[in-house]
Amino acid sequence: MYATPETDDGWITAIREPDGEALVVEARFALPRRFRELVRGRESELVFAARSRLARLGINITPLGEPVFNGRSCDLRLSVVAAIRAYGMAEHLERLITPGLRVGRLVYCPRDTRLSSTEIHGLIQDNQIQVPAGFSLDAHGYLILRPQQQLFRFRKPLTFQEVNAVAYHADGKELLNRLQVRTTVDNIELPPNDGLVTACSMFLHRHYVVLQNLDDSLGFHLQATVLDPVSTRGTNIYLEFINRSDQLIVNPTVAATVHEAVHSEPERRYWHGGPKPLPAAAEPEYRSLAQVFDRLEGSPLLVPGCHRLMAATTDPAALFAGGLPELLCGRSDNPGNPRVRPDPQVDADPSSAFDEPTDCAGTGPLAGLPDGAGATLLLGYFPNLIEHTEICAAALRGQIARIVFRRASFEHGVFLSDRDHGRLADYEGLGVEVYWCNEARGHVVRHVFRGLRGYFTAPDMVDRFRSTLVFAIYGSIKPLSEPEIACTERLITNLRGLFGSDIGILTGGGPGSMQQVTATAHRLGLMVGSSFIETMDQETNKSADFYQTFQARSRQSRQRWFEIASFHLFLIGGVGTLEEIGLTLTDMKLGVIESSPIVFLDSSGGDFYWQGLKDQFTRMVRAGRMSAGLLDNILMTADPDEVPRFYKKALRLG
Repeated sequence: MYATPETDDGWITAIREPDGEALVVEARFALPRRFRELVRGRESELVFAARSRLARLGINITPLGEPVFNGRSCDLRLSVVAAIRAYGMAEHLERLITPGLRVGRLVYCPRDTRLSSTEIHGLIQDNQIQVPAGFSLDAHGYLILRPQQQLFRFRKPLTFQEVNAVAYHADGKELLNRLQVRTTVDNIELPPNDGLVTACSMFLHRHYVVLQNLDDSLGFHLQATVLDPVSTRGTNIYLEFINRSDQLIVNPTVAATVHEAVHSEPERRYWHGGPKPLPAAAEPEYRSLAQVFDRLEGSPLLVPGCHRLMAATTDPAALFAGGLPELLCGRSDNPGNPRVRPDPQVDADPSSAFDEPTDCAGTGPLAGLPDGAGATLLLGYFPNLIEHTEICAAALRGQIARIVFRRASFEHGVFLSDRDHGRLADYEGLGVEVYWCNEARGHVVRHVFRGLRGYFTAPDMVDRFRSTLVFAIYGSIKPLSEPEIACTERLITNLRGLFGSDIGILTGGGPGSMQQVTATAHRLGLMVGSSFIETMDQETNKSADFYQTFQARSRQSRQRWFEIASFHLFLIGGVGTLEEIGLTLTDMKLGVIESSPIVFLDSSGGDFYWQGLKDQFTRMVRAGRMSAGLLDNILMTADPDEVPRFYKKALRLG
């Protein structure tokens, strides 16, 4: 795991007297123990980096003086100004800048982790970092970044409600992405005494970049100056420039230093503790936990014929000591009540169960837990509606800290419903850890969010999952011929050669091309994920490193889980693949996902498989029903060696 040595975002604590057009505020930053130990005696090497969403609104936040340290926190005086006049933020600034607003972070940028120009050039040549085309390196180790020929403007003047939502809401960046649109230009013209937002392409895996304002004759960059590893990946790495002169600046640039990120070993994130070291493999954990479930489900306390189990313990490690601690076992679905079906996934008419909620779900154990207990909750099935509401209420009171379920669904096996995915998001928001004692795979996995989408992965692979660069690859379930296998293997090898080994492959998890991609990626040491759908015509593979499951009715919403991918590649496929093509292109058109290069690869060796679709796209562009820019971002080829060349050109990488 590689990360920038930084604090979390600091927040405004007080508003001081304004200084001309600028507001002066006091901000506080929490200093975690490990961060304090890291920077002790070298506080002068801390840099304030403003929050990127505020910079994209044209708001510049700069430090006034040095931070004042107070043990576990520090205070810093800041100047806040609406720097890009064209964005019209000045009229909203006074109402927007209030105590509690997150303004940015303190980043430790030690001189001894800074790379020289020779070291940076070596990283670029070895594809360990990817930087914009047209970059320069000077003798002092400064990387000169040149933006793409594009500008970002707002569709319309923003209301205060929109600005407030961008600044304060957790999903403010997603709203900002919809409000701010990209325009291609021949040259970037930075007007006098104003500013603009543009972008470059960059991929950082194990390093972080600090932007430097050495000479503002080619533009002055706002204070959002630190580009982190992992999160800095793509074509929209935003750069915010202002022109402090009274003369026009054309094609601004910015200098940057490159630093080694902090490396740390992934934490073991198992749900239970104990004095003994935990084994690396998940299978022993599954066997131990399955025995606990077997004992609980065989308990005479459960009502005969019931299908649910809920048990809670504040000492989960004791479950593995050979004895069973005192557990509270709840009632299950009431078989004597004809209004309630013994199905944990039935939510079509939940109101019929509200008369006797204690008989409809195994919620009994929660009543016996004190507030703040932080208990572990064991569930025979993933929670139904009534259990979910009780669990959320218990989480708010701190009664439970994690849940472990054994089966995803009573009727649908390992496949979760749309409502289940919504409940998983609720648990994430409430800080409840979720584990699955998966019988089909014989392992224990943790549910982990990456952005807005969650997947299950082994506890010791959580950090790798969160940091890998993901490629979504779609294709047919039909078996591949030898030439098709060779072409597919060449494709994955080329992706690894261009972007390094910190990449992951995401497929639908079925046989055919998806299984071949999985096998090749694993052979090359890459991480592999699957988004399984409940269908009759395919078996799910059992080797995915991270995965999610969807019931048949969730087919289209399942596509949302491919949003974690930075790139989309389509191998030859049928109707299902055609649907995925349409959904992906529509998402890019609507701005739901970032517009990125799309590859269509024909590995059949016969007549070009995608020719009909290529002709259709061309006709749609001529008819004004498809963006020409979107078509320029598409490669249709039968040569896997053309793919890395296309990516470098489309991404404008040097």
